[in-house]
Amino acid sequence: MINDSLISDAVDLPAEESLQRERIPRVRFPLRAKITVPFLILAAGLAIGAAYVITQIVFDTIDERFTNQLIESGKLAAEGMVRQEDNLLRSLRLFSYAEGIPEAVEANAVDQLKELSFGITVNQGEEMVSFLDKDGKLVLGLAHLRGGDIADYDISTSSDFDYSRVPFVQAVLEERVDELGDKYSGLVHFDGHNLFYVAGPIYNRQGEFSGAVLVGKTLDTLLRQVHDETLAQVTVYDANGIPFDSTFFDPSGLEVATAASVLNNQDQGSYTRNIGTRRGLNVSNIEYEEILGPWEGRGDEDLGLIGVSLPRTFLVRASNATRLQITGLATLMLLLVILLGVYIASIITRPLRNLAEASKQVAGGDLKVQVEPKGHDEVTVLTRSFNSMVASLNQSKLDLLNAYDRTLEGWSMALELRDQETEGHTRRVAEMTMDLAILMGIKEDDLVNIRRGALLHDIGKMGIPDRILLKPGELTPEEWVIMRKHPEFAYELLWPIEYLRPAIPIPHSHHEWWDGSGYPLGLKGEEIPLPARIFAVIDVWDAMSSDRPYRKALPEREVCDYLIESKGIHFDPRVVDAFFDLLTNKTDLENNTSG
Repeated sequence: MINDSLISDAVDLPAEESLQRERIPRVRFPLRAKITVPFLILAAGLAIGAAYVITQIVFDTIDERFTNQLIESGKLAAEGMVRQEDNLLRSLRLFSYAEGIPEAVEANAVDQLKELSFGITVNQGEEMVSFLDKDGKLVLGLAHLRGGDIADYDISTSSDFDYSRVPFVQAVLEERVDELGDKYSGLVHFDGHNLFYVAGPIYNRQGEFSGAVLVGKTLDTLLRQVHDETLAQVTVYDANGIPFDSTFFDPSGLEVATAASVLNNQDQGSYTRNIGTRRGLNVSNIEYEEILGPWEGRGDEDLGLIGVSLPRTFLVRASNATRLQITGLATLMLLLVILLGVYIASIITRPLRNLAEASKQVAGGDLKVQVEPKGHDEVTVLTRSFNSMVASLNQSKLDLLNAYDRTLEGWSMALELRDQETEGHTRRVAEMTMDLAILMGIKEDDLVNIRRGALLHDIGKMGIPDRILLKPGELTPEEWVIMRKHPEFAYELLWPIEYLRPAIPIPHSHHEWWDGSGYPLGLKGEEIPLPARIFAVIDVWDAMSSDRPYRKALPEREVCDYLIESKGIHFDPRVVDAFFDLLTNKTDLENNTSG
């Protein structure tokens, strides 16, 4: 439907806009001519000089030997990665079979576990060791401090990282066993680092599963060790050709098609490419040739690609006279190229820089940017087309968001009808929540999500049976248990919808209390998201101030007294104070208007 709408808008453009597009001038001075003519002159001079230089120099290439050396280095690097994984497996087995470790993991005895494992960790020189309980929670983590002594480790007993969501760790926690055994390996992206782990189960003396142990290294460490063994520069890529890590200072990525071709044809041979000049560990401005192959883990599983690079070398012999001639000619040509290049670049790149900067703003979400077109070449046409494209994108975005918001309003009205809610309750609380959020200094970008959250605050009641939701009398304790699940239902319903995720705090947390006695999570104080704290005050105010099927609206003074009494218990005191400021402002505005 969205595509059809966009097509329709394009077809039904206003006549004036269509005429404007037709008036876009034709190209008068093509960029091709601007660039080609000066460089044709330069190329003629370079060709004469090159013909002279080539007759004076004899090249003795070492391509064949270089290619053989590159292939051998690629094999050594692949074997080196396998050896590193085998070393990690040996350490893992030491931890798995060490006496007392399973019992310490089961009992969550951190000090005992540290005493039993620290010596093995130091002796094996392992960089990262983590012990997990049966549920995948971290019991003890040991991480070697980079640059520290051999026994300098950072000790942790908890982590925000959820190991149980990592597929190969999940396989260990579920006690899976295949034809290769019960040990698994894989790559983990955590806290800005790429970590390669092997993971295995821990069993106690009775053969019962006690937990899991992970032994690993940062990918940077693995590559440096392989580099030390092969004296080659090593880069690891993901399946799309994006570098994970490298011993190069500035690794270059692969095209997606190239990466796929290497993986699909790995049994037929390797792929080589010239990657130009790259800065190595100690040397810069050297041309490198790279050989690519699959990076395979457990069971020949493709974890990505590994590239091994060696510098290309040429053996050149020339006389002193020829060297002087080459130096003089190269210097002259270089000066001409620099002067001409600076002149041409200053003319051509100015509008391109403007377009590039505008493109960055568009990529950052600013669809109101426009670039002033100047000139009559392809860049001008591109600029006008860019402006038109951005304007169309902005209008399409606005139309789409408006359609989304109208859909949300329809949902809220449907919920009011089903829940027999007071007519207009959702609209009122949404408007007052927005007013209070603005008064409390909430950023403009966050207000749209607060409004959506207010409109959908009771969306979770869709999951409550009618016999409970529409029950005229008091609910039983068992029925209250079900009724209080509606925030969780709201979370489960909204989370899969990506654009509604920022609006979840209100539907999920508006029944949390400041003193921690609310539900569903029992959050306390500022643990409760601010939008939910703001909405809670507005929701109670509107509910108590409106007629309901089971009672009449309460007097405003009585509602205010309740809010004051509930400060620090049900509500955030700061939000309640701000709410009364809002009421005062509304009252003053109404008095001024009526006066």
